[in-house]
Amino acid sequence: MNLADVEQLIAEQKIEVVRVGGADMDGVFRGKRILSEYFLDGCRGDGFPQCNVIFGWDIAQKLISGLALGSAETGYGDIIMQPDLSTFRAVPWEAGCASIICDYAHEDGRPVAQSPRQVLRRVLDRADGAGYRARMAVELEGRLFREDQNSLREKGYHGLQPLSPGLNCYSIQHASQDEDVLGTIRRLLIEYGLPIEGYNREHGEGMYEFNLRYGDALAAADQALLYKSASKEIAAEAGVVPTFMAKYDDLVDGGSGHTHQSLWSPDGETNLFWQADVPHHASDVMQAYAAGVLATLPEFMLMYAPNVNSYKRFVAGSWAPTSVTWGVDNRTAALRFITASANGCRIENRVPGADVNSYLGFAATLAGGLYGLEQGLACPPPVEGDAYQADEAPPLPRSLGAAVERFSASAVARDYFGDEFVDHYARMRQWEVEQFGQAVTDWERRRYFEQV
Repeated sequence: MNLADVEQLIAEQKIEVVRVGGADMDGVFRGKRILSEYFLDGCRGDGFPQCNVIFGWDIAQKLISGLALGSAETGYGDIIMQPDLSTFRAVPWEAGCASIICDYAHEDGRPVAQSPRQVLRRVLDRADGAGYRARMAVELEGRLFREDQNSLREKGYHGLQPLSPGLNCYSIQHASQDEDVLGTIRRLLIEYGLPIEGYNREHGEGMYEFNLRYGDALAAADQALLYKSASKEIAAEAGVVPTFMAKYDDLVDGGSGHTHQSLWSPDGETNLFWQADVPHHASDVMQAYAAGVLATLPEFMLMYAPNVNSYKRFVAGSWAPTSVTWGVDNRTAALRFITASANGCRIENRVPGADVNSYLGFAATLAGGLYGLEQGLACPPPVEGDAYQADEAPPLPRSLGAAVERFSASAVARDYFGDEFVDHYARMRQWEVEQFGQAVTDWERRRYFEQV
């Protein structure tokens, strides 16, 4: 889509206002509403100013000290939102409204290195330079409650009414009873341009998983950003609130953000993970890629599991991995090889939770894979059966503090993501550790329930 296409759509759809913004460090869609005529002026000009504090506060919008971007030490100056015209779309549940996703630049034109979308772009450029086209998708599990913003606070995020009671995983009957809400979300998301393949009841009260069809990695990350934001808006009209917390309650399973990935030829015609005449059809490219993802899991854990609450999800037997393992079609391992067909041959990274910022989760897993290819790494033996019993496998970091230490000290992370991002992100996540150290357990619900 070019500017002429955008102008035509604005005229045809009678668009009055455009939501202009992008992902902050936690994957929240933040920005401004700009009247369409001034939006077009900005697109023809230098873009739109945005206070850099969006990269300098935590998820509760508490200001963080000691940052090179977005802190009091730097005066909370402006950065520039640069609209990506390919992401322009009408918002079907709000008449006269459209949205667009932006990249961020400094006033001198330099990309903002700390921006999650820029971090993914940096890794994608490296993949392109090596002759790989990365395709990805994310499965996001969420819990839905018959509540609103006021009732959540009145109840202190306790004793909430789920959309539907009982576990009822994969139950067609029980999912059908929720179709008044889920069907509306599905129809409007598709009209919004998000490629929904399907959805199903998951293992928890009011818990559902939506599957977004795979695509080029940047577009897939954009879709994940919009899905979280849009599903909350649409559900609110039905008196329902979703949460994408990794672990809503210690008595239930967590919510996942499983990331599917494959590398293709530059023309997008050939899946480089597939090889017909080898065991399980897993090519050398696929195996070296997986070896790199495994090798970097402990160092990149911070990008997969960004919150204190994230680490409550990693419990043996709970569908979340606990160690650095892989297996063929094995859902107890960290990486699951899915190799039944040439087009569908892929790796599922089961480490991320539903609270993942998909730009960063995608960047981490792709960087790990490229590292494996560049270094010619070999996969360890696959796990057979229950990966929770693989005592010899290295454990994943079990706390946010441990993950911060591994990430900050990682030379591989600094190589792939840059010092500016690593220093900034590590400081922000260390801040989370410090905040949790001053709070009680209910702090997790108050802080993450609506935002992640």
